[in-house]
Amino acid sequence: MGIIKKTGIDILKQKIKHISHRPGVYRMIDEKGRVLYVGKAKNLKNRLSNYVQINRLSNRIKQMVSQVADVIVIETAGETEAFLLENDLIKQFKPFYNVLLKDDKSYPYIVITHDDFPRLMSYRGERHKNSTYFGPFSSALAVRQTVSQIQKIFGLRTCNNIAFKNRSRPCLLYQIKRCTGPCCACISQTDYLNNVQQAKDFMRGENNQIQKKMQEQISQLAEELRFEEAAVIRDKMLALNQIQGTISSVVIKQTDFVALYQDGHNACLQVFFYRGGRAEGNMVQFLSDIDKDNINDVLSSCLMQIYDKIPPPKQLYVSVPIEQNLENALSVLAGYSVTVSSGPFKGTRKKLMDQALKNAQQSYQTYLNEKEINQSVWNELKTLLGLNQLTKVEVYDNSHIQGTAAVGAMIVAGVDGFQKKLYRRFNIDGSIAQTNDDFGMMREVMLRRLKRGLIDNDLPDAMLIDGGKGQLSAVQEIMNELNIHSIALLAVAKGENRNAGKETLFLGHQPHQPIYLDFKSDLIHLIQRLRDEAHRFAIGSHRAKRARNMFHETLLEIDGIGEKRKKALLRHFGSPRAIAGASLEQIMRVDGINKKIAKKIYTFYHD
Repeated sequence: MGIIKKTGIDILKQKIKHISHRPGVYRMIDEKGRVLYVGKAKNLKNRLSNYVQINRLSNRIKQMVSQVADVIVIETAGETEAFLLENDLIKQFKPFYNVLLKDDKSYPYIVITHDDFPRLMSYRGERHKNSTYFGPFSSALAVRQTVSQIQKIFGLRTCNNIAFKNRSRPCLLYQIKRCTGPCCACISQTDYLNNVQQAKDFMRGENNQIQKKMQEQISQLAEELRFEEAAVIRDKMLALNQIQGTISSVVIKQTDFVALYQDGHNACLQVFFYRGGRAEGNMVQFLSDIDKDNINDVLSSCLMQIYDKIPPPKQLYVSVPIEQNLENALSVLAGYSVTVSSGPFKGTRKKLMDQALKNAQQSYQTYLNEKEINQSVWNELKTLLGLNQLTKVEVYDNSHIQGTAAVGAMIVAGVDGFQKKLYRRFNIDGSIAQTNDDFGMMREVMLRRLKRGLIDNDLPDAMLIDGGKGQLSAVQEIMNELNIHSIALLAVAKGENRNAGKETLFLGHQPHQPIYLDFKSDLIHLIQRLRDEAHRFAIGSHRAKRARNMFHETLLEIDGIGEKRKKALLRHFGSPRAIAGASLEQIMRVDGINKKIAKKIYTFYHD
């Protein structure tokens, strides 16, 4: 008699017997040791008991339970600690059955540093204690516009510290009155720091206080007959008034409005950022296959993921009731008090929440419509390629200028859009294929990609090649050499005069039968979009490589710099750009660089 293998429910039932009623976090593990799901509970025994009531589970959770081979439980001191630990574990393991936010981009901020003469700049990345941050903003364009406004009004420097310390005369920004020239002592440190404080007050929405101070300064300067200085401050105040007229009259400082529109097991989450009395944009997330009976738990987990990346506001308004300890968890995460309210809302707050909910509903409907169209067109592409299943398409393009800075590019797409984490660049140095041989370059790219795919067992369903029958033949040669016949191939040759819509298509299994699609069809538009994205990525990679090469070649143009000294400089500074921004004293510290050579290098980049 064979051994009866225990199912996931049997394992859960056995584990639950030994679990307490305390708060904590649990991990569902499959037989390969992978984390399937991370959850928290104020009562671990009760929460896990829900998973064995199979008739009350959604199909997605039933599938998860069937794969469970083990459960790891961690008790915590309270629910707040459970919130924080759950967020850390989700970030660490990225479990398949958790709701994971797909938008993992970092949001831009405006930063004012804490230097002796603080610098104004835009910034993405990890926050540091030696700067003051304002944001987040929803787009880099919004950051650039705001930085431009602040610099124009308050005259703060935007140059990096190396340029600032090594300037002997003011730059163009000083001449056009966009900077007060602290690098060359055109303004005292006291006056400059006063401008910095006014800029910070402006970013915090304290415009009335700024204007009051400015008015007092104008009056004092007028009494002292310093009319030119008074006129400068007057112009700043007029600029502030103009900006104030373009923003919302509703002043809501450090506040986010979170709206959730739910449709069964799917939902749309919208977060609207308000900073310094102004709307700084929004973010949107589409959630699918969620546990509709525990929507509060899902929302709390999403908010913890969002505010783990950006600082939470001091006030958070949410359209649905949330778990009580979310407020405490966000406060611990932020390091300051965060208040969370789910209504009821009145007046301005109700108006803004209603607007957020309306946006969430409209975004969800648009997403559904686009998804239906995408699925339909995706099925057309699958039929064209002669496939029963089409999960992933890889698209390839090469870029170079007369053989220089040659790169190959691969982008990846699925029915839900481009998968940018899987994009890949191939540097082509001429050791395998000549960099001015398009067919040879394509063979090299395919050889490297397919060999790696065989090792990792990660081959796509289809490949789309930017080119005609020549490129298609080059790819087929490599596939035959590696005995790969499961990938559908499609080559896209440019149309007459490179006109979009007149492309000629060649299928891998019918290379001598050109295909022409209706230039108005959704399918040709999809193929064009895939090809254009690969072309964009290839061009960007080529330009970046060419820029790096130009810097390296430029170094050799300096009299007295050969390969040995070039390597020493790069080893010391890390990059050609850092060499260009270095001072004379810093260059002289490099091994093998005397004062005479250092002067040549410094003069080359600064004269």
